[in-house]
Amino acid sequence: MGDLYAKAVRICGLTLMISHAIALDNGVGRTPPMGYNTWNDLGCDGVGDAKIRSVVDKMSSLGLKDLGYQYVNIDDCWARSRDEDGLLVPIPDAFPNGIKGVADYVHQKGFKFGLYTDRGTKTCAEYPGSLGHERLDARILAKWGVDYLKHDSCNAPTERAPAFQAYTLMRDELNATGRSIYFSMCGWHPWYAAPDAALGYLGGAAVGNSWRISYDVVDWSTLYHAVQINSKLAKFASPGSWNDPDMLIGSSPGTAFHLLPHQSRTQFSLWSVMAAPLLIGSKLDNMSAFDLATYTNKDVIRVNQDLLGRQGVPVVSTCPDEDAEALNERQYQIFLKVIHKQPNNFTPPACYQVWKRVLASGDVALVIVNFDAQPREILLDFAADIGIPGGSASFRDVWTQQESVSQPSFHAKVPGDGHSIMLLLTPITPQSASAHAPDPTPIQSAGSAGVGGRNSSATERGGSVRSASSLTLGLGAAVVLSMAVATIWLVFQPTPRSRRFGKRGDVSV
Repeated sequence: MGDLYAKAVRICGLTLMISHAIALDNGVGRTPPMGYNTWNDLGCDGVGDAKIRSVVDKMSSLGLKDLGYQYVNIDDCWARSRDEDGLLVPIPDAFPNGIKGVADYVHQKGFKFGLYTDRGTKTCAEYPGSLGHERLDARILAKWGVDYLKHDSCNAPTERAPAFQAYTLMRDELNATGRSIYFSMCGWHPWYAAPDAALGYLGGAAVGNSWRISYDVVDWSTLYHAVQINSKLAKFASPGSWNDPDMLIGSSPGTAFHLLPHQSRTQFSLWSVMAAPLLIGSKLDNMSAFDLATYTNKDVIRVNQDLLGRQGVPVVSTCPDEDAEALNERQYQIFLKVIHKQPNNFTPPACYQVWKRVLASGDVALVIVNFDAQPREILLDFAADIGIPGGSASFRDVWTQQESVSQPSFHAKVPGDGHSIMLLLTPITPQSASAHAPDPTPIQSAGSAGVGGRNSSATERGGSVRSASSLTLGLGAAVVLSMAVATIWLVFQPTPRSRRFGKRGDVSV
C-alpha cells in the first residue's frame, strides 16, 4: 500500500508539473506590459526614427519610465519590402539608420523596444507579412534588439487550426533565437485564450505572453464589447500570460482614435483591474493634463502591476450576459463602421457593473462603471456584494483620494455615459471595525469620483450576474485535481470553416 501511495504522489506531482509546463515561460511579462504604441496615436502617418526618438525623450521627461512604462513599440507601416535574401527592409526615408539604429537609441535611454509583424502574407496596411518567413523574421528581430513583438492576423487563414499553428510556429522561432522577447498574439478572438483539445492547442498561455481577445477598440461602444468579452476569460490569465482587450485610447486631440476624458479614465481603471497591458496611444507632445494625470496615477498602476496576477471579474452586473463570439462579431461590425466613417447607431445598454480584483496584500480593488446614458445611484453591501470577510472595510477613492474608515457599505451617484469610480478596499475584521455610524447622504460623483457609506445592498440588481473570484480559483484547482485523478486511474488499470484569406476589414468570423 505504501508503494501505491508513493506512486500516486509521484503521479500527482507530475500532473502539477504538466499543468505549469503548458504556460509559456520566456522570463518576461510577469506583470502586464506598460509602454507606448504608435497605432492609436499615428496609424501609418509619421511612423519613423525621428518620431520614436521624440517619444522616448518625452516619456523620460514626463516621468513615465520611472512609473513602469518601459516598452516603446512601433506598430504597422515600417517595413517596405524584403531583400534578395528574404530579410525585411524598413522604409529608408523613415528609418535612415535602420531598425537597429532606433532600437539602440531606445535601449540607451533605458527603455525596451517593440516591433510589429503579421502571420499572413501582408500586414493590415499591406506591408510584407511573415508567412513563410517566420525563422528569418525572428532572427532579424533578435539581431536588431527587439524586446516585444506584436504579431497580427491580417491576410491570413481565419480558421482556428492554421491560426494556432502559425502563432505556435512564431513562438518557437522566437524562443530559438535565445533572446527573451515578449510575444503578443494579435488574433482578435476570445478563442485564443482557452485550450482546444481537438486541435492540440494548449491555450494562449502556452503560446504567447498575451493574446488579443477582441477586435480593435476605437470608440466607447467597441470598448464596451471588449470589456464584456474579457469578463468571461479571467481564469486564463496569470503572471506571464494576459488577456489583451487592446491598447489605451486617450482623450487628447490629434490622435487616430480618442475618447471623452472621463471615458479614457474609465478605460484605464478597467484595464487595471482586468490585469490588461497598458500601452498608451496618445500624442505625448500635446497630452492634456487630464490624460497625464490618468496615466500617471500610482494607485491604478500599482493595481495593474500587482504580483498576484489575478484578473478581476464583475461581481455585480446588470448588463446582458451575451455569448463572447456574438459580442466579438458585433464589435467587428461597429469597428468597420468607425474606420470607414459610417454612422454607428450602437450604444451600450442601460446597465452598470462592479469589477473586483483581489490583490496580493489582501486588499481589494473595485471599479464601478456606468454604461447607462443616465446617472445611476449605486449602493453596495461589502459582505453580500463584494464578499468582504467580516463585512466591513476602509476604502479610498484612487482619483479623488477621499477616504472612509470602517464602513459596511458604499453609496454614490455615478454619472452616465461611461463615468466610473475606482476604490481600494482594506477589509477589517469585526473586532477592529470602527463604531462610526455610516453617512446616510450619497456623495455625488464628480467625473470619476465619489465615496460614502450606507447600510444597504446593491440596488437595481435585476438580471445581475455575480462572478466571485473564488470561483476562478476553484475551477483552476478542479482542473488540476481532475487531471491527477484521471492519470492515477489510468495507471492502476490492468494492462491489456473553409480556408479564406483577407484583410482585417474582410475577415470571416
